[in-house]
Amino acid sequence: MANIFAILTAIVLALAGFVAFKNKGNNQDEGRGYDGWILKRQNMEAALARKQKELKDLRQDLADTETELDGVNKDNATKTEENGVQAKKNADLKAEVAALKAEAKAKASEVAEKEDSIKEFGDVDQVLAELRELQSDLRRIDLDITQGEATRADLEAQRAGVERSLADVRKRISWRVSGESNPDAVTRIRSVYATLGFVTLAGGDNLGIVKNSTLEVVRDGEPIAKLLVTTVESNGAAADIIPDSVVDGESVQTGDTVRAPQTDAPAAPEPAPAPVSPEPLEDAPLAPEPADDPLAPEPEPEPEPAEADPFG
Repeated sequence: MANIFAILTAIVLALAGFVAFKNKGNNQDEGRGYDGWILKRQNMEAALARKQKELKDLRQDLADTETELDGVNKDNATKTEENGVQAKKNADLKAEVAALKAEAKAKASEVAEKEDSIKEFGDVDQVLAELRELQSDLRRIDLDITQGEATRADLEAQRAGVERSLADVRKRISWRVSGESNPDAVTRIRSVYATLGFVTLAGGDNLGIVKNSTLEVVRDGEPIAKLLVTTVESNGAAADIIPDSVVDGESVQTGDTVRAPQTDAPAAPEPAPAPVSPEPLEDAPLAPEPADDPLAPEPEPEPEPAEADPFG
């Protein structure tokens, strides 16, 4: 009888040990047994900490973007005011050029009248002196017109450059605010870290790639995977491979093309405003000099007979 009780006791103790072992579980098997539930709780706490850090980083990025946007808006207002001042200067220069052209035409007409007067009056020296003075005035006016045109062209080029810079800044801010990369961005995979599940890209902020945006990996013109951008630098970026997005039988490789997600009907980009070219000067010279320039130094006259006509 004692042996039977001993055997039953041993069986009960073995069952109790087996049940205790099952309840304890495995610290490598999440959610199974006591150790498994402890592991699951630790993993959940770690995931919560990561999400809280990501939320903090996102809030900081949003605050930085809003600060940058305020700065850009202020700079935009300043540039707009400068453009207004430049536009007024351009208008003043245009009016000044028009006045100089009118003066040049008047001087040319006066030169023509003086040349006609040579035939009517005998005081050739006085007429030539007046012609020389008028020709000098015409050359000075022509130089002023050329300088005015060059100044206006330079101001127009500066204005066009400022407008292009503002347009680029506005686009980059809109990409950051929307959380999407430049829709025209195209780069390639520089390196692949398959065991860690991320890649590095050959382009970054210089192409308009935005942190936390989604990109496509393309091979032979077809998407084979998607990436989530995690880090952006001036000429490079890093992105996680979204596991569920990889096409069956494919894998992300070095050299694959990466682009922004494509839409069925992308909006056509607005054409950049063409710079205003300065008005060309008139084709005809303002005051063409005659073949025999009366302003050129006169050669030493050869001795002539006393009765020779000095105007012959």
